[in-house]
Parts: sequence; structure tokens; C-alpha cells
Amino acid sequence: MKDRAPYKKDLRLIGGGHSHIAAIKKLGMQSTIPDIRITLVSHDTYTLYSGMLPGLIAGHYSFEECCIDLRKLCQWAGIQFIRSEVQHLNPVTKEIVCQQYPPLRYDLLSINIGSEPVLKSIQGAASHGYPVKPAKEFLHNWTQWLDSVHASNRTQRIIIIGGGAAGIEILLAMHYRLRTTTSINARFTLICADQTILSTYNHHVQDFFQHHLQSLDITLLSGKHAISIDAHHLLLDDNTTLDYDFIAWAIHAGAQSWPAKSGIACDPNGFIQIDQYLCSTSHPDILAAGDCAAFMPIPLSKAGVYAVRQGPVLAKNIIAKLTHRPLKPFKPQHHFLSLLTTGARHAVASRGTLFASGKWVWHWKNHIDRSFVDRFNPAPMQIAGSAAHDADAQMRCGGCGAKVGSSILQNVLSRLDIRPNPDVVSGLGDDAAIINCPPSQQWLQSVDFFRSFIDDPYLFGRIAAVHSLSDIYAMGGTPHSALVTAVIPYSSQPIMEEVLLHLMQGVLKTLNEDSTSLIGGHSGEGSEVAVGLTVNGILPPGSALKKSGLMPGDYLILTKPIGSGVLLAANMAARCQGSWLDQAIAYMLQSNRTAATILRAHAARSCTDITGFGLLGHLQEMLTASQTSATIILDAIPIMDGAQSCSLQGIQSTLFPSNQQSSNCHHYTGQHPSYALLFDPQTSGGLLAGIPANRTEECLHALINAGYTAARIGTVHAHDTHAPLTLTDN
Repeated sequence: MKDRAPYKKDLRLIGGGHSHIAAIKKLGMQSTIPDIRITLVSHDTYTLYSGMLPGLIAGHYSFEECCIDLRKLCQWAGIQFIRSEVQHLNPVTKEIVCQQYPPLRYDLLSINIGSEPVLKSIQGAASHGYPVKPAKEFLHNWTQWLDSVHASNRTQRIIIIGGGAAGIEILLAMHYRLRTTTSINARFTLICADQTILSTYNHHVQDFFQHHLQSLDITLLSGKHAISIDAHHLLLDDNTTLDYDFIAWAIHAGAQSWPAKSGIACDPNGFIQIDQYLCSTSHPDILAAGDCAAFMPIPLSKAGVYAVRQGPVLAKNIIAKLTHRPLKPFKPQHHFLSLLTTGARHAVASRGTLFASGKWVWHWKNHIDRSFVDRFNPAPMQIAGSAAHDADAQMRCGGCGAKVGSSILQNVLSRLDIRPNPDVVSGLGDDAAIINCPPSQQWLQSVDFFRSFIDDPYLFGRIAAVHSLSDIYAMGGTPHSALVTAVIPYSSQPIMEEVLLHLMQGVLKTLNEDSTSLIGGHSGEGSEVAVGLTVNGILPPGSALKKSGLMPGDYLILTKPIGSGVLLAANMAARCQGSWLDQAIAYMLQSNRTAATILRAHAARSCTDITGFGLLGHLQEMLTASQTSATIILDAIPIMDGAQSCSLQGIQSTLFPSNQQSSNCHHYTGQHPSYALLFDPQTSGGLLAGIPANRTEECLHALINAGYTAARIGTVHAHDTHAPLTLTDN
């Protein structure tokens, strides 16, 4: 049996911009660099295609139609995805510093983080008004504002600052949306710093939009600059004051601050200086593309077309650098096709001095835009590069020869925040931990083991620890200490060290948050990342919440939605939307600590955590142990977004058939769409508890206020051998 070729170097991609999505597609389609681990770091799961933003605002498209799902694209390409925001870069140590995430090392780095409007010259602009970039935030603010004024009879005053393509297209899209789909009356004003709108376009385009704005009774103020803004007023440089209800900033692009602060060569505006090969002029191991870069051979406008066309060249040069081949220069076109929308299903085409307009242009643009997005939203298929092997890869030892090297282990341990516990006489460093059990307490122990279900070791470690601690909380105990078994795939020493460090930092973050001490463990090599936790807990004698405690008349409360199993299965098949997985991860990261405290405070008689056997399997354990029966209301069970959709498509976890076979609900003849999810194995699921009827509403209220998506899902009855478990749709 051959091992996977070990990773030797790290390629990190920062930002999910238009250049990087093209590069990811290209990298996923080739196999010339099997020893390179590739990671995309993005603050968002989706990339909104900028060319379709006006159509989205106008109501021609849904959000999903305009977006590229980065998680799914990376899944298809065999690329690790980390959702975090970069705060700093150290090009000397080659480390990326992210928000609430351990540092990431790199051997080769590419940056494609876009731009944002420059607001610092306008007093108050940072606090008032809405920049059109980032697009997702602008859409959120625009939608919120629409909801707030939909019932108002007063004429709304909307101002757009910026007479370029972005400002005009967004203004006309907003105008069309209000006029055709709402009863909102609005008066629009466009403020342009130049004497003419669309100053970089030919005069045919300028004249067309000038007349179009006039025909819609939109006020145009040319040659005007915004000076300051407060909550309701905008001051211009001619001392004109304008009242407004909604204002959008579509002014010239500015750079994010962290690249320049990191010491990378940047132009006076903070954009990363790159040469003809898209390489940093100061650091050859850093590449950049799109709006965040300043192309030094010739000035380029911040137009999406350049970012898109730089993508394939960026991918080729990344591969060339990794394989020590000649680089390819980027040769920008002097004249490119421009397609501008007018709000309705109508558009204008131009290139150089050429001009055309009409509905046919919009349909042409619609076809181009949809085809572009579809290219990067691949249908489910075999994961690219998933079977890479190296015939020359060294066969790895088994037994104790498979332990992670001592130097790696010591380096990782020295960087972990391991907190002392007065009950631990001897912990890390000895062959076994010595623990004093606190007086008048009983000892709880539980063990869990997980294969990696997500390609982010830090998140994986956090979720695994949350899951493992839940066994203690479900028993009514308090976590005390834990031992960890970590399995790491063989790679180069720096990569193995980072994977182990991130995995353990994730585990330790959760343990520390729950005041649980790390007292020992074991690490070894394996084919994939895996982690196991043995968790110790304490509780006063006689206080345990056992599965056998249910009483007739109790209400059953579930503290989290179900559906993580089917969503993780869908993700493995590249059929899970990024937003669905984001939500599932958020639920899996939610500790059951507070929920357990609330349940105990409301006289919970019995409790268990919902994990591998699914909701129905774990409920049946409680009913059997308690010698009771129950009725479950399917409509009442909270479900994670997308889980029902995936389930109805036939997607199942591998444990689903076994869970279903063990069910006592063969008599159920209904067709409820959530029925199959009753057998779905959960990772880091919620708690299921029996609560006295008179305490249930108070308990639910407390859980919801604490941030849990809790629900009363059923009732406990006296034991009935003919109907141990009854399911009703509503």
C-alpha cells in the first residue's frame, strides 16, 4: 500500500476574489504539484460576482444565482478552506496573522482581496452611508433599509456618490427596484466629482446615460465633492447641504491597510506593487492580482475585467514558481468590452469608440455573466487531486514507529496555552497523569474519537472537544480534565507541526473555555487527521442525570437543531451550500455547558446528548432505560438549513441505515419531509432532556435567551409495549 505523497510546501491564497477563483479552478484541474498543500483564506464563504450586483439589486437575480460558493469550489479542487479575516502579514517569518485563528505559515503566497471605497477624506463618512464594497454588506444594509421604510408614505431621498460605472449601475438598479416592486416613493440624486459621468467611456456612452438619467427625473450634480456627512445631511464643496434617507458611496477604490503595514512594497495609495508576472516587486514569494494590486508596467483601472483575466496567468505563474519554470507575463488589453445595465433588462455595450444598446445587449450580458458563475460552481464530481500518490513516497512505520517526532511534539507543546489544575499532581511529561479526585465528588469518564470531517484542523479540534465535553454535561457533571489522541498525516516537518499545533490549539481553546485541564495524550501518524478525547468530569453523589429518569407527563426539550450528519455527507460529495455548512459549524461549536445548567435549574429528570445514533436512537435509549413511552411531533423538531433538502435528495450519512434499522418506528406511515433526519447521526449535537410540564415554558424561554435554538418536541407517557414511540406530523 502506498502512502499519499507527503506535503512539502504551503501555498496560501488570501481572498476569494475573481482572480483567485479562476486560479483555484485551474489548480484543481492539474496534478503537477502533488506535494503542495493549498489553502484559501477568506473572510466570507461566498464571492459575489460584481458584474451581476446591479441585476441582483434590481431584482433580476437571486443571491444564489450571483454567487460563487468558495467552500464547494475548494472542495472540488481539493483545496483547504479557512474562513477567517487576515489582519497582518509577516513576510520575514512568512506568517499570516488571522482574526481568532492561529498563525498560518507559507512558502508561496497569493493575495486577491479586492478594494474598498476611500472615505477618509470625507468627514463622518466612516459612520454614515453605505459603501458599495464589500457587496454583501451593502446588500444587507440596502435590504434592511427597504424593510424599514416599506410602509412609509414620505418620499425617500436617496443619494449616490460616484459617477463611474458602479455608481450609475447601482443607482439605476435601485431606481428600477423601487419603481417596479415596491410602493416606496423616492427621489434620486447622483453626485459626480468629474464634470462628466463615466469619464473613462466614449462620448456615446456618456450621452446615452446622461439622457437616461434625465428621462427618469434623476438629479445629476457634476463637478461636486462631498465634504462632510452626519446622520441626515450631506455637505458639498459649494456649501450646498442635501438631506438624505439613504446614501451609497461608490467613489474611487482604496486599498486595505494591512498589506502596506506588513512591509510589502505598495504604491502611495496602499495597493501592492506587482511586476509583469504579478509578483510583488519587494517579495518574490508573494503574488497579487485584481483591485488590491498596482500593476507597475502600466497603470490599470480598478475594473473587474482585469481581475478575471489575471486569474489564468496567476495560476500558471503559481505553478511555475512551485515547479521552477519560466513565468508568463500578463498582457492587459488596451480596449475591452464593457457592458453596463440600465436598471431594466436593457444594457449598453462599448469598446473603444464602438457603441450599442438594447434588450439584446442585456440578454447577451446575462448569458456571459451566468456562464461565468456556472464555471465556478461545479456540479458534484470526483474531488480533483484526491487520489494523488507518489510511487517514490517512503513507506511509513507502524507501531510506536508511527509516533509524531519528539521535536515536533515539543515545539507544539511549548506553544500551547496549557493551564494548571490544583487537582493534577502530575500531568504532561510523565507516563501517566496523577489526579486527586475532589472530596465529596464522583468521577465521570467518557471517550470519543473522530476522523476529520472538515479540512480545517483548528475548527475540527474545537468541534471535537465541544462534542466530547457534552457527555459530561449530559450527565449533569462538570468537566475536569482531558487526554487527547492526535493523528497527523505524514508531511514535511513544518507542515506536520502546523497541523498538530492548529488541531491542539482548537482542542485547547474549547477545553480552556470550559475550565478543563489538558493532562496528557498521544500523537501518531496516520492517513488522515483524526483526534480522540478522553474526558474526566465530577459531580456530587446522587446528582447524575441518567437516561433512566424520564417520568410520564414530562415534556421533551431539544436544545439544538438536527441535520449535521447529512450536511457533512453532502459536503463530502460537494453538494452542500457554503452557508449551510457555515451554520452547521456554528451549531457544532456551540457548547452545551450553559444549556445543561439551564436544564438542571428547571428540574430536568433525565438527559442525553444527541450524537451518532441520531435523535430517535438516543431517545429510544432513554425510553428503554426509563420504562416509558413518548410521542414526538415532527413539525416541532428544529432542523438545520439545507438538511431537509439534502435528505430528500437521498444524501445520507454512512451510519444512517444502521440507525434506521434499529428504530421502533416501523409503524409510522406518514410522509413528513423531516422523517429521515430522525436517524441522522449528529456531531456535537444538542441535549435532549425530560422536564416537568410546569417548568417547560420557563426552561424554553431561558434556553432561547441564552442563544439556543431550543424546542419542545414531544411528551413522555406511561410505558406502552404496543406503542413505545409514536410519531405525529404536527
